[in-house]
Amino acid sequence: MAADRGQVAFFYPGADFPAVSVTGGNCELQCDHCRGHYLRAMRPVSAPSELFALAQALRARNAQGFLLSGGCDASGRIPLLPYVDTVRSIRSQLGLRVNLHTGLLDGPLAKELVRSGADCYSMDIVQDERVIREQLHLSGGAEQYALTLEALFEAGAGNVVPHVCIGMADGVEGEKSCIDLISRYPIDALVLLGFRPTRGTPLQVLPPPSAERVIAVLKYALDRIKRPVLIGCMRARGDWQLERECIVAGASGIAAPSRRTVEWAKAAGYEIAIRRECCALHL
Repeated sequence: MAADRGQVAFFYPGADFPAVSVTGGNCELQCDHCRGHYLRAMRPVSAPSELFALAQALRARNAQGFLLSGGCDASGRIPLLPYVDTVRSIRSQLGLRVNLHTGLLDGPLAKELVRSGADCYSMDIVQDERVIREQLHLSGGAEQYALTLEALFEAGAGNVVPHVCIGMADGVEGEKSCIDLISRYPIDALVLLGFRPTRGTPLQVLPPPSAERVIAVLKYALDRIKRPVLIGCMRARGDWQLERECIVAGASGIAAPSRRTVEWAKAAGYEIAIRRECCALHL
């Protein structure tokens, strides 16, 4: 009989927790790793009434909730303000869970978003100045990410879950500097992503991060943050051996794992939790 090795959660958002874009496939920033590619795979809404109708349809078929995101303007902000009251109504009237992908924030904007009562506030954290300027096309520096975190906590946000993408910076120190920043705040969990070469983008020739780099960042995060660290869905898929290494190293969960990973975890004695929602809601 396999030994009890603790619990690991596997997340399958899919149709039960779709990603919704308030800008459709449009994004002013046109970051070099995306160019709007991933937005086009989201469900578009162009008005609060459309979002509420979508939420009603999700509730009717017993879905869990949704991720609300969209493309950024030139300053890295996502136009979510028109949807704040609708998200609040969806939470209170329909009981769906909502993960807000905030984009960059200042104090007043954070206060408005927190008024939505969303279950989770997710944001990307980048600290490599070259990546910020040359790949993300933002004019501000690394401090704008600290200001976003500070604004959320000062606004009373609960369940703040930063995301760090491994492999875009020149070296692992880029990711470590993100984790150093995050460690200063009382976050609820951290999601690690992996750079994913995407056809038709300027970075399509850049390789995904090595397994060694992923594990090094994961271990550093676990040591520095002392909160659940999860492996998100935005990464190159199919490497079940790397997924296994992440679990052994201490990852609390993995989004969209390989079937072999799930089979291995069961055989190895892990208690498996299956969740039909974003891994950021590992609360």
